[in-house]
Amino acid sequence: MRQRIALRVGKTLLVDGPAIVRVANGMVNVMGAVFAEGSWVKVRGFRRTPFYAEQSEASLLVEGNNYRVVDGSTIPGSWLEAAEKTAAEEKGVVMVVGEADSGKTSLATFLVNYYLNFQGEIGIVDSDPGQNDLGIPGTVSGGVVNKGLSDLSQVKPEVMEFVGFTAPESGVEELKEAVATVLRRLMERGVGKIVLNTDGWADSKGLFFKAELTRAVKPSFVLSLLDGEKALMFTRVVDQGTRMIQVEKSRYVKRRSRMQRRTLRMLNYRRHFAKSRLVKKPLSENVFINHPLLKGEPAQAPVELRKLGFEALEARLYMGTLYVRIRNEVEEPLMLNVDGKRVILLGNGWERGLLVGLGRESRIIGVGVIESLSSGEVTVKTPLATGFDTVKLGEIKLDASFNERNFYWRPSRHRD
Repeated sequence: MRQRIALRVGKTLLVDGPAIVRVANGMVNVMGAVFAEGSWVKVRGFRRTPFYAEQSEASLLVEGNNYRVVDGSTIPGSWLEAAEKTAAEEKGVVMVVGEADSGKTSLATFLVNYYLNFQGEIGIVDSDPGQNDLGIPGTVSGGVVNKGLSDLSQVKPEVMEFVGFTAPESGVEELKEAVATVLRRLMERGVGKIVLNTDGWADSKGLFFKAELTRAVKPSFVLSLLDGEKALMFTRVVDQGTRMIQVEKSRYVKRRSRMQRRTLRMLNYRRHFAKSRLVKKPLSENVFINHPLLKGEPAQAPVELRKLGFEALEARLYMGTLYVRIRNEVEEPLMLNVDGKRVILLGNGWERGLLVGLGRESRIIGVGVIESLSSGEVTVKTPLATGFDTVKLGEIKLDASFNERNFYWRPSRHRD
């Protein structure tokens, strides 16, 4: 149903997605960007977008079922003050930290739009592998913005690194390295000012990781949405020389449940793979960066496995762990301790459905899903139009409908 909303000066229309909003008359401010008459804005599901009549009255056509009008701007005053303080420097990284549902993405969007008032282009990096707005889950993605936007998903990712997991704690060192690499590649492209949006992992370990990340990427400023004890804890663990600005949470942030976050990831996968193709390539033309059976050294399967009812087909030693492919059908990798050695059992065809990073000349250029893998050929479903020569396995499995589940085929310190 389409509704026409008359918005007086000083009022904000809050629209929850899915919805489409068209500016019929006047102009509105959306996260710091001005949208004039004839513009339209798509509001994604489980998202909330504010339309502020800042300078003139506006008439908006809303195709959606959930919206309301509130007084004033929904952008906190501390956000504007922080944007003003950090805009003067033409180069450098502005890092945004906070808990989940604290307004990190809204703040990052507002900063990008504000900085565009002074510079022709601004970089944006999304380092949340679970709720990645620029790229697909399991990645750190970066892009360049040269015009106002209402949603970070409108930014086309130009560089990415594939980590292959959605929970930041699954690989803190790998994630930290991926963020640093994406930032470096944007800078090499000539982008001076970059906004870095981080994940919402904010317990003591998560805050320590954010402090380590600041040491790795050396941001010009850190904008913190943390409050209370978490704000104090973060202040204690970051280096004293870090220029940190405390900003308030937005009162109008839309909170999402764990199931809604999972649904958002599924929709992201579907959108990404909507125009994909099957690519078959000989294994001789590809390098598997981290495949335990292709990269590992031949080994002997423990005889104890037969006593446990498992028939070993192949055994390889990779990164200090013995991987054994078994004939048995198993949903998940089985992790055993045999004579003091770590053994991981993988069912036949275990790679099918795994999300993978695809690279060329040592750089990740896209993602895909393994459809099949034989002794001589791999088939990957991918939207990539260009060739690839490297494959990096992740720990996310997708079914035909792009429902995901974690598939922990490698040991990790937080799971030991």
